[in-house]
Amino acid sequence: MEKSRFVVFRWMEHLLVLGMAVMCLLVFWNVVLRYGLRSGIPISVEISRLIFVWIIMLGSVVALREGLHISVDAMINRLSPRLRVVSLWIAHLLMLWCCWLVFQGSLRQTQVNWGNHMSLSGVSVGWMYAAGIVAAVCWALILIFNLYRSARGDHSQLQPNVMPAGESSP
Repeated sequence: MEKSRFVVFRWMEHLLVLGMAVMCLLVFWNVVLRYGLRSGIPISVEISRLIFVWIIMLGSVVALREGLHISVDAMINRLSPRLRVVSLWIAHLLMLWCCWLVFQGSLRQTQVNWGNHMSLSGVSVGWMYAAGIVAAVCWALILIFNLYRSARGDHSQLQPNVMPAGESSP
């Protein structure tokens, strides 16, 4: 399927850009105010940290969907097509298990910390761990979709990542 059909991922990309902009502005203005006027924005550190956690988790979802995560495929590229499919399934099943572990741990931490609040902003600490819940669910859905595509015979994600001459990595 074409990647542009998934509106959810476009929204995630927009949220990532917005989060980076807000985080950069908060930190920039806090630095300017501290060094220039000997004051600052007290909640900027807490809010920036919260936004940073969400950027990392949502960014990992987009990277997984786009196939931009780091992979060492030197051995996989030498396997036969059938063994590539088997290795894809093994890897995806192991990643689904990791998704379950991240989901379970994030859910517990969110429940435990929901009543705790950041000292300056008053935002629940549970929001930090809720990012793990959202990311784990999205990762699992992407992996299940990849397995579904593989079961239907679409093995496009198994093609070797060969970069055309003259291009550099993103």
